[in-house]
Amino acid sequence: MKLRKIINWMLKLMLLLILVVGAIASAISVVWTVIPDSSASKESMLGYKSHCSFAPISTIILILIAVVFSYILFRTKFLKFIK
Repeated sequence: MKLRKIINWMLKLMLLLILVVGAIASAISVVWTVIPDSSASKESMLGYKSHCSFAPISTIILILIAVVFSYILFRTKFLKFIK
């Protein structure tokens, strides 16, 4: 019985870590897409050379992904898991 509880706890911890890392990585990528880069091959849709040539569209998509990760994270009630 104890082994089953430990395995359940580890699975919940892995889910929590995946959600947190996904939300953080998406948020960092949002900022990364709009940073100007003079060595870029093409201008972005905003009119300047940035890390991503699809800057406004990719930024919006990444914001949505970060919101989804955050929503799932709060929906799983991770605060109860920590207590």
